[in-house]
Amino acid sequence: MKNGKQGSLRLMTPGEINMAKTIFGNAIIYSRVWIHYDSYFPFGLQSQNVAMAPNGEIYMRDYLYAHDFSAISDIGKQHTFIHELTHVWQYQKGMWVRTRGLFSWAASYHYDFNENKYLHDYTMEQQAQIVADYFLLYRYGYGLWLKLLPSVGTFTGKAHPNIKADYERVLTHFLRQR
Repeated sequence: MKNGKQGSLRLMTPGEINMAKTIFGNAIIYSRVWIHYDSYFPFGLQSQNVAMAPNGEIYMRDYLYAHDFSAISDIGKQHTFIHELTHVWQYQKGMWVRTRGLFSWAASYHYDFNENKYLHDYTMEQQAQIVADYFLLYRYGYGLWLKLLPSVGTFTGKAHPNIKADYERVLTHFLRQR
């Protein structure tokens, strides 16, 4: 169900903020996050199945937009929402998201865990995927994470029941700052 019309924008709902806080805590200034039910590009050139957050605000077209991402049953859309919120977090921390995003079509979203890597060692898109995939694991558990991995996740390593500990090691500094 869409609430609003194409071309509108809104702030995050209380439910979305609560959902986001389970991952980001207070590391995002939620009152500055606008969600556009529109294309970032002029003339509607943003594809229907592409979400983006180049300037600390989220832009989604009809296919991905929801009036409250915390109140929908589409876990894939929630994953996309958290992925885009990671770009908001990156932007608010000073990363040049818009500039790097120009090349995201060529960037790999796939990742594996290396003993010596932390979140900041991965590319911008890999960071967003790691956080969004962790959100699925944290919120829905290993079984559903594993089931959804082929369709929404991009982890390419060996999955195992204790993988949450691997995510939390990679996310050590991220989880501390929230």
